[in-house]
Amino acid sequence: MKALYKSLVIAGMMAGVSSCNYTDLTPTDQIDDGAIYSSVSSLEQTVTGAYGQMSMKQIVRVTAVLSDDVIKGGQNGGAGDDTYQWTYTASTGEHNDIWSKEYSVINLVNRILQGAENVPAETDEEIASKNNSIATAKVLRAYNSLQLLLFFSDIENGSSYGIPYVKTPVVLETPGRNTVDECFEYMIQDLTEARPLLEQVAPDDPSYVSQAAVDALLARIYLYKKDYQQAYKYADDALKQKPLATMNEYAAIWSDDSDADVIWKLKRMVGEETIGTIFWSADNSSAFEPSPELIADYIPEDIRLGIFIGDGVDRDGVPVKRVNKYKGTESNVGLADEKILRSSEMQLIKAEAIAHTDLSEANTLLNELRKERIEGWTDANYGTLDEFMEELLLERRRELCYEGHRFFDMRRFGKSLYKPVIKKTLDVGNFRWLMPIPLSELQGNAVIADQQNPGY
Repeated sequence: MKALYKSLVIAGMMAGVSSCNYTDLTPTDQIDDGAIYSSVSSLEQTVTGAYGQMSMKQIVRVTAVLSDDVIKGGQNGGAGDDTYQWTYTASTGEHNDIWSKEYSVINLVNRILQGAENVPAETDEEIASKNNSIATAKVLRAYNSLQLLLFFSDIENGSSYGIPYVKTPVVLETPGRNTVDECFEYMIQDLTEARPLLEQVAPDDPSYVSQAAVDALLARIYLYKKDYQQAYKYADDALKQKPLATMNEYAAIWSDDSDADVIWKLKRMVGEETIGTIFWSADNSSAFEPSPELIADYIPEDIRLGIFIGDGVDRDGVPVKRVNKYKGTESNVGLADEKILRSSEMQLIKAEAIAHTDLSEANTLLNELRKERIEGWTDANYGTLDEFMEELLLERRRELCYEGHRFFDMRRFGKSLYKPVIKKTLDVGNFRWLMPIPLSELQGNAVIADQQNPGY
């Protein structure tokens, strides 16, 4: 058993179902496959463990530091420097943790799916619960695979190397990388198979995947595929189930007092990872600060400026700007729910998708969002596709900053990244737009060893 599977099996068995954030089931530290498949409740319990293993913390951190949305703070101390400077290699870089973390979750859900169909279920309630567990596992596999694909693959080239789309927890042979197109196909298959099984799940608690979450994830996937008709359809379907948050609702989303706009989130409990501390910590240490360029992209009437960007004083008494999107509470700094999918993103996907065929509707959709985010907004209409796309990219930056999008948006829009503080540019076509396959995987998998990304 080579590196990928050895590490994944161990991680899946040891991490098992150590978290119980989403159900009242009693968790265990370890669980074998026989226990997983012994009852519907055991299956539910293991799904709870899969939710508990998931985190956006590393994804948000790495994409923010890769992009032009942060600068290094006064107490950074060199943290994330290879990511910030675009100097990572196969043996260094925080992307290595993303590889192992995402595949650990995938391994656990594959364990769930391996024998879930044979779990005994007699009552309608048990059957519905079993179906929901199977569906949830497929959604988690698709989502975590998409994150890996974005970091490690050239999604613009369907025939290029994607990632190993792993569907079994243990295999005897080492896998090669599927193509990008194959990975998209498998994700879409997982999601379309999952959707009808989630009929029993209402989208009123976004801690659980729902049909709205499936639709939203499909919209994101189809946007990356440049299948704009399908992207529009699924974004529209998601918005019908979870409408765009209004201006009056918006601030409460980020203090976790409201789930308006939130289609799917990872609920964080006391004692779990704190996403906000990737930027600043309880002792006022400043690791990363919002870039002046991002701040300048907001106008004073934009309510997001005051919600996302705050004023503070760092550990040395120096006034600083803070990333406040995940501020948490005074007693639990940075402990905030992690928003995976939001209605605002769906509105932007609809606008981007329809712009290629109906610029008038695209302008309407963009103005609808801005009216709910900018006080006194007066409609602005852009007469060419290029003009509209420039504004759309800016709006995605304002709305979706620090949610794992900016770096990938700049790549798919064919834009260079420039960091004035260090006077470095990541040019279009530079090989460092893709992360290298980790060295540990190369050393343990002879097939992947010959499939490293160019330049590394």
